Amino acid sequence: MTTATVGHLIVGAFAKSRAEFGEIYKLWLSTSGRVGSKIPGSLAVVSIQRIGEVDLVCRSLEEELLQQPPAPDEMDFREGYLLMLAEWWIGSAYAISFALKSRGLLSERSEFQQLAEDLRLVRVQIEKHQIPSDRKLTEPLQMSTGPAQPGDEAPERFQQYDKDDPLRAHIPRMGFSDRRSPMWEVIDLKSRTMRWVERRALADSMLDIFSR
Repeated sequence: MTTATVGHLIVGAFAKSRAEFGEIYKLWLSTSGRVGSKIPGSLAVVSIQRIGEVDLVCRSLEEELLQQPPAPDEMDFREGYLLMLAEWWIGSAYAISFALKSRGLLSERSEFQQLAEDLRLVRVQIEKHQIPSDRKLTEPLQMSTGPAQPGDEAPERFQQYDKDDPLRAHIPRMGFSDRRSPMWEVIDLKSRTMRWVERRALADSMLDIFSR
């Protein structure tokens, strides 16, 4: 009996996700040519195709966790690996949106502007470990872990976030939506608001914008 190698398992995972989401895969392929060709002489077409393939694997894992959730006493690592892939997806999707936006491509669409901004907000928090656009802060922020609940062993803690401190850091709250897609709470200093952003919603929005 031949033992499956890591390479075979990875190839199988991507192949299975393409089969499960065939129509979405076709949409990623068509949009990669349409949008990627706006930067001729580049590998933008390939980059968008890779973004699409990782999206499919994330969707497969999300559906699997929804239909087969971890047992209460089970040591299940699927959510951790899904989050790892989701963070990679965010960074790659941000990179292509930045490349398009910086060249003035698709910038006339308000939906694209919002998508690019949401990707930026999540990406800065998870990859740069700081609050997006923190240079806009006029004074240090008092950050809280959230109100302590009755019976909690850990009380509410406060931490000062100073934009001028080279050791400043911000860890955003994250979770999983009802469809088991990773989501992050972002701080938007432009609007002085906080909101949750879901990975699959970003992927759906990108597909919708790129297909028009």
